[in-house]
Amino acid sequence: MSTIPPPPAPDQQYAAPAPEKSGSGLGIAALILGILALIGAFIPFLNYGAWVLGLIGLILGIVALVQKNKKKGTALTGTILSGVAIVLSIILSIVYTAAFASAVNDSIKEQIKKDDVVASQPVEVVYEVTGTSTDSNITYSTYSDGASKSETASAQALPWTKSITVKKGGTFDFSSFSVVATAGMDGGDLACKLTVAGKVVAEQSATGQYAVVSCLATGTDGE
Repeated sequence: MSTIPPPPAPDQQYAAPAPEKSGSGLGIAALILGILALIGAFIPFLNYGAWVLGLIGLILGIVALVQKNKKKGTALTGTILSGVAIVLSIILSIVYTAAFASAVNDSIKEQIKKDDVVASQPVEVVYEVTGTSTDSNITYSTYSDGASKSETASAQALPWTKSITVKKGGTFDFSSFSVVATAGMDGGDLACKLTVAGKVVAEQSATGQYAVVSCLATGTDGE
């Protein structure tokens, strides 16, 4: 009795193993850019450009998330960090700008207050003419804060002194003071002196018939 061999077993089909997921270079790049953008968002002035890094990181992170057979953890973290960095960069840019503008405004106001205090300070101006002339003609003039004044004293015996008070500064930041003296026919010695804020700023002397001296100064600092 013969034995019939069994039919060969059918070929078994084995499912191919699923490919192992690998890391994503785009995800790593997104993570690095997200971290840099997040750090930059907290640094004044640098945060104005930090959102650009965050935007690039956000785009790379989204692209990495839709890639197949790639690990998503790094890409997801980079995307989140980049998005947060963009928001913080914008918010902190506004906050820092407002703080800087406020500081500048306060500084300007403080300087204006100081200038107002300086401008309100009184300054004494003294005109003097001395000598041996017995019939001098003296003219003094003042220009301060947009107003001018001039007076003349004729056949004046010496010494002669005139003192006035002006304000330092004002609407028009320019002041000038002058005194001119002329000796008479009898001649003699003649000298003028101009003192501003306690400092002698101009002096001149002359001798003889009809001798002329002139003293001129500008400003109220006595310089």
